[in-house]
Amino acid sequence: MKGNRAVSTKYHVDTPSEFEPGSRMRVLRNLKHITSVREIQDAELEGYMNAERLLLERYGPEHSFTLKDLDTIHRVFLGEIYSWAGKYRTVNLSKGGFPFATAMAIPTAMLDLERRFLKKYTPCTGEDIQEIARKIAPVHVEFLLIHPYREGNGRTARLLATLAAYQAGSPGIDFGFIGSRGKENDMYVAAIQAGINEEYSRMQQIIERALTRAQRST
Repeated sequence: MKGNRAVSTKYHVDTPSEFEPGSRMRVLRNLKHITSVREIQDAELEGYMNAERLLLERYGPEHSFTLKDLDTIHRVFLGEIYSWAGKYRTVNLSKGGFPFATAMAIPTAMLDLERRFLKKYTPCTGEDIQEIARKIAPVHVEFLLIHPYREGNGRTARLLATLAAYQAGSPGIDFGFIGSRGKENDMYVAAIQAGINEEYSRMQQIIERALTRAQRST
């Protein structure tokens, strides 16, 4: 699966964020003292690619994921860049006018995610792409509706989807057709928002496409 670039200031926050001095409030304070948007994007992409390799070695086909594992995934991904990697955010986030779970609600929401979705759908198994997608989609959507971390939630969700796909015997999952804007991104965002009503069929179709792309590229 391909990692995606992301700009740290893409979210609106209710309270002032800590930015790296000299970054003109465009880059979050980070352990590498990076002030350039392009450089922080490159560092995050490198972290993502390394995390995918390391996590595939750590989690096998029989593993049932827990909240501790999600924190580990996020920390392996961004731990060399941000001191808060693997920790729940303490600010409220919204994007395009859509609010994610409030910071205060995150612990309870994540416990619900573990109880209702992680325990039910992992380890991920399936006889075909449709069944695999049916199990990945709810976890993917519910995690993104919570958005538990300050940064890197989308990519953490995709790392988890990658691990689940491999558990089910798929050669990975390829979200490369979803850009940062455009029709495909709009469909992806709409599929996430549909999860408010526990409607996962839209995301299931997207996951099916991503799994099919991975199969075709092998």
